[in-house]
Amino acid sequence: MSHCRFLEDATALRRVLGNDLGDLATAFDQALARLVTALRAGRKVLALGNGGSAADAEHLAGELVGRFGYDRASLPAVALTTPTATFTAIANDYGFEQVFARQVRGLGQAGDVVVAISTSGKSPNVLRAVEAARELGLGTIALTGSAASPLSAAADVTLRAPSAQTPRIQEVHAVLIHSLCRGIEEELFPRPATGSPPGWPAGKVVPPADLAAFAQALLPYRSVFTNGCFDVLHPGHVALLRAARAHGDLLVVGLNSDDSVRRLKGPTRPYHTFADRAAVLAALEAVDFVVGFDEDTPLELIQRLTPKVLVKGGDYTRATIVGADWVESHGGTVQVFPLVGNHSTTAILQKKP
Repeated sequence: MSHCRFLEDATALRRVLGNDLGDLATAFDQALARLVTALRAGRKVLALGNGGSAADAEHLAGELVGRFGYDRASLPAVALTTPTATFTAIANDYGFEQVFARQVRGLGQAGDVVVAISTSGKSPNVLRAVEAARELGLGTIALTGSAASPLSAAADVTLRAPSAQTPRIQEVHAVLIHSLCRGIEEELFPRPATGSPPGWPAGKVVPPADLAAFAQALLPYRSVFTNGCFDVLHPGHVALLRAARAHGDLLVVGLNSDDSVRRLKGPTRPYHTFADRAAVLAALEAVDFVVGFDEDTPLELIQRLTPKVLVKGGDYTRATIVGADWVESHGGTVQVFPLVGNHSTTAILQKKP
């Protein structure tokens, strides 16, 4: 076949997740806080939706009643998409618009939280359920798409997947549900620090204060590391970063600080500040994390992170790659990739306008 539908869909999802997720993250924190408060007080979660969203509702309830990441006490959660007899009886006697609202009125109590899922935000039966929940004093959380909708206006908190396409919305909803389940579990049943896996930094650029935790988070993964000044990004850099990323689970780029670049390249460099260079690298799909270092070489950073794969371009040899001995002595490998084209930051900067 001339194309792969999976790769097309995966690329489309990456584009969605490449959007600014700041507002969604804020709404997520609000939703998580409401769920944790309710469950901590002994209240329950009622989840609902139609079609694929019904499956999401059952998924959420199942993870809470059962377990998500580790053993802990069961949590009270009910998917209003079942049982079949109840659902069809309400639909037959009261109409399909009431299949969820009727259950909310029968099962819900003040302090419970309704999680209403609708990719369009317009499903009448979902809206009736949210209206019933608000009348009874239940909290309401909606999962929708990016567009403003009657559901987003009615709910206390709305998690809007940043897409207008139903498949992409549902894929983001799955991530949100998993994140909510993980957050609830870790908030209500915290494990001892020695047994709790460290979390990732909030963004791609790792602050110095988070470096120790970041190094611990890398341990289970086949991490790839490369480094450079990346003062003026060019096609050779991009080719190297893509090739490096293909050799592991994630790519960490060590980035020289401004002082480090100045010592290496002279007083007129860097052309771009560290913050600007880091932002450009972080915007690349191949780059998972950017970590700054102030030394002339990345040896100290490599020793702290101990990547599984160390990568440099073809202007290096195994003998001249800083940190190669350290990585190999810890079971890792060193890769040298051929240079692509005749690209050079120095040559670019020396060109006359």
